[in-house]
Amino acid sequence: MLKKIFGDRAQSSFYALLFMTVGLVLFGWYNVYSQYVSLREATTKSIQAAELEIVRATARAATVYWDDQLTILGLDPDTITPEQVQEIELQFLAKYVKPISLLVPEGDAWVIGSDDRMVFDRSADFPYFGVPINEFLPRRAKVPGGASDYDQMLDDVMSRREGIGWYVWDQNKGSEYAGLFSWEKGIEIGAWTPAVVDEKNNVQWMIGLTTPLAAIMQESGARDSVNRSFLFMAVVTIVIGLVFSGFLAGQRRVRALQHEVAQLKIVIDEAKKRREVEQILGSDYFQSLQKRAAEIRAKSTKERSA
Repeated sequence: MLKKIFGDRAQSSFYALLFMTVGLVLFGWYNVYSQYVSLREATTKSIQAAELEIVRATARAATVYWDDQLTILGLDPDTITPEQVQEIELQFLAKYVKPISLLVPEGDAWVIGSDDRMVFDRSADFPYFGVPINEFLPRRAKVPGGASDYDQMLDDVMSRREGIGWYVWDQNKGSEYAGLFSWEKGIEIGAWTPAVVDEKNNVQWMIGLTTPLAAIMQESGARDSVNRSFLFMAVVTIVIGLVFSGFLAGQRRVRALQHEVAQLKIVIDEAKKRREVEQILGSDYFQSLQKRAAEIRAKSTKERSA
């Protein structure tokens, strides 16, 4: 009885320790996830701050470039034609904007013209040259794997308002950096600001810079920190799983042995009873009792027949 009680207590203690360990493992995985989210947010904010400073500096350069081109070309800002404006914008894009990149070459720097009808980007993944931004983004969203989550950026651009944020242009962009973190694919972290090149005639451009989130996490080293934590927790989880599996296998073996012992005890008890019965039947006392009983039965039969 005491053995059974102490055995049950030991088993209960083990299960309690096991559940506590599993709880700690789950808490560890939650910390890994929290670390990833914190690093992603901190890295994103740092990159957006850097991008914002770059586009602000580019916007200041745009004002200087505009004035210089008007002087060099002998153009009057009050009589300049849309074609001439477009030519200046294209030259500014080629000389000052396209060379800009942050961390990786997969990032994009772009300029949107003053009339919102010309996006000055001739990259291979942009077939909408000359289409207003508020038209080509919805069209791009209808393409499989196309644009999404661009409302904030579009509103800022149309309002000529500085901002930071993210959007998706191509849902596979940055896939070469994402690895197992597939949910990072497509997300581009960016900043944009207006460049008021001619306030009198309301000539304003929008200058933006974006970088794939997956590339940011990879190249900044944040991914390495998360991967180390992930590897550590994976090892801990595997070890706990092996211990738990070993315990369950041991419990199955113990129950099987207990069943065998119980069956063996039954067999032994039955054999013992048979031996005791045989000893009783073979004893002199039992033989004398049998003889005496036979004599009594014979005497009783003789008296009835008489």
